[in-house]
Amino acid sequence: MSAEGPSGPVDPPPAADGDLRRLSPLTPLARSGIFLVVVVFAGGREVVQEGDLRIVLGLLVLVLLAGAVFGGLSWYRTFFRITADELRIDTGLLNRRSRRVRLDRILEIGVDQPLVARVLGLAELRIETATNESEVRLAYLSEADAHEVRRTLLARRDRARDEEEAAEPSTEAPARLLVRVPVSWQLVGVLLSPETIGLVVVVLVVVGLLIGGIPFGAFGVGVLSLLGAAVSLGRKASDWWDWTVSAVPSGLQVRHGLFGVSTRTFNVERLQGVRIVEPVLHRPFGLARLELSVAGGGVKESDEDSTGVALPVAPRHLVRRMAEDLIGARPGDLGRVATTLPPRRAGWLAPISRRWLGFGVSEDLVVGRSGWFARQTDVVPLARVQSFRATQGPLQRVLDVATVHADTPVGLVAVAGPHREPAQARRLVLEGADRARVARGGLGSRVTADTIERLSSETVRD
Repeated sequence: MSAEGPSGPVDPPPAADGDLRRLSPLTPLARSGIFLVVVVFAGGREVVQEGDLRIVLGLLVLVLLAGAVFGGLSWYRTFFRITADELRIDTGLLNRRSRRVRLDRILEIGVDQPLVARVLGLAELRIETATNESEVRLAYLSEADAHEVRRTLLARRDRARDEEEAAEPSTEAPARLLVRVPVSWQLVGVLLSPETIGLVVVVLVVVGLLIGGIPFGAFGVGVLSLLGAAVSLGRKASDWWDWTVSAVPSGLQVRHGLFGVSTRTFNVERLQGVRIVEPVLHRPFGLARLELSVAGGGVKESDEDSTGVALPVAPRHLVRRMAEDLIGARPGDLGRVATTLPPRRAGWLAPISRRWLGFGVSEDLVVGRSGWFARQTDVVPLARVQSFRATQGPLQRVLDVATVHADTPVGLVAVAGPHREPAQARRLVLEGADRARVARGGLGSRVTADTIERLSSETVRD
């Protein structure tokens, strides 16, 4: 069965099924683009210092020749094939390598367009699988071919899983815009970020070096640090540019980027939990960040560049509303979960953070709160909790406290209640296990039509 999307059929013509395919012939040029930038930068310094343009031209010619030879050979020896049950990628000049990916193990396929590739009309596919291996990349295809290959892989993945309505999740139905992060939010988020603070500190240091007449070598180090901080800040601003969140049949689609465009889809049926982060400088403006923990890979450590970020900066009420909808909670449920703090004697183990170590279990949710500088709220539906347990380290035994853990698949969100009274820890473990057993029978994490309608009411357009 095939399904029609706005760009045409989901599957390629039957005659091409299983045929060897190549990457775009422009792939070597796209891959060597970064080296051209480096050469131009290095050569530009030579021109400024020596005034000799021949050095730059010579370096450019060498890079182009080397890139053309090695890139062309690599492209010529790279093939991929899509069959009914696997994706096979053959690479290597001297040592051939063949990688096979079972289609039914594919979790997610993202589409990236770095700056050079975007100029050339190319795109890269990032294929994440339910294995311990690294993600598979197809770089680069023409933009049209990339979306066609993505649709084909998703459709055949669903057929390989033998699901009902297998073609439905893979159709490229028009994405429905839910949230567009406006420039005003971006500016506040970027200007009050650690990168900006670091840049200000470096500027003050460089100015101090100038005023103090520090030797040129130390001044040069300061300038390099200044450039590094500026690049880091610029990368964040570029990455957050035109950040949009849309509803698609399988969940949420996140698209963002100024120079390089990244597109990722979060399948909410695999959503294990959410994290709401409120940095101290963002709180006066009522802003927060939403991160998602999706089972099966693709979730990195918590930071703004993580692929688990759904909203980098948005009003707190919008972040909480979207979080509640995604985990199947009712509006306001997060605020109704009662959390408790560790006893005073736990201050010996957490003298600063004790007052912010909240933990609570409701009929449907497990909530953990921590942090003051970057206030963090981790939320997991009870239906996703695999088990509850209590642990005691040596120092905890001395102070007669214990830590409660709500175990979920490895990912971004891990809810725990550190340093509880032993009796309270036992009660939380028993109650949590009973409630989780009941919740597994009915709680879902699907973006339903009602959910999309609720989110759409919060849509922000520039």
